[in-house]
Amino acid sequence: MNFKQLEAFYWLSEFHNYRQTAEHLGLTQPAVSARIQSLEKDLGKTLIDREAPGFVLTDQGLEVAEFAVDFLNLREAMMGRLQDKQKRGLSIGLAGMAALTWGPLLRAAVEAAHPELILDIYAGSDLQLRRFVEAGTLDAAFTATGDRARGTDFAVRYDVGWVARPDVIEGREMPMSPDELRKLPLVLYPKTSPLFTPVADYVDDMRERPAPRHYGNSLSTICEMVRGGYGASALALTALREDLARGTVVHIPATEPLAPLHVSCTHLNRARRKQVVEVLELAREAAREWCAEHPEYSSFVEI
Repeated sequence: MNFKQLEAFYWLSEFHNYRQTAEHLGLTQPAVSARIQSLEKDLGKTLIDREAPGFVLTDQGLEVAEFAVDFLNLREAMMGRLQDKQKRGLSIGLAGMAALTWGPLLRAAVEAAHPELILDIYAGSDLQLRRFVEAGTLDAAFTATGDRARGTDFAVRYDVGWVARPDVIEGREMPMSPDELRKLPLVLYPKTSPLFTPVADYVDDMRERPAPRHYGNSLSTICEMVRGGYGASALALTALREDLARGTVVHIPATEPLAPLHVSCTHLNRARRKQVVEVLELAREAAREWCAEHPEYSSFVEI
């Protein structure tokens, strides 16, 4: 398997058309077809359902397409770093919760303190950020999983609870037990997310499913699905603090509380220690300031 195969497959999954894919990549249609077939052979999986009317990816094809976009993003980030000869930029990864809370304060603080420094923010899941770290494209990463990086002394604690639109739980007795919560339609993170583990028992595939299970691949998507009434979800409550204050979304009392989510720095680029440490200190103050202004469902933790 090589990058050219994945690149061709990704664009084909986007265009759903061999001719457009070939034109985009500057190839012939037979060349695109050959790369796709070679990728299927290397993986030992059929990625395109050739018996379906129109262009349809198989289940395995959908999974490979998700990985392919990560590879393309990693390549773009790597090339950008290699071309940054003056090393005036830093790349910081933020788990979705951090990106949507104290991330903007960090960006503003860096711009004010170091106007010459170009700060690139990568917001994503822990799994996505881990791939960027492994590829060497991030100078620092703040995630909810993994060991805390040496030299870091703070974390942000986010309270986690069950939330839903009022009509989703109308008529239900409170507080709700795990068995009762299982009966609700649920909106879930992918199994690679740290927020999937606390609710794994609610979606045990070995048991009969009494209600639909919906999945979102990002915090913002899941929040919108909760607002849209898809079902209940276990979320860091601060992500929906305005909805909770208005009553358009409610916090569901549960007999078994969920553990809080702690986001801390889990990676530092030692090769650029001076710049990274300066930004880390700004991150510390940004996180502290945000938590002081939004104490309802989050808190700053000294370690």
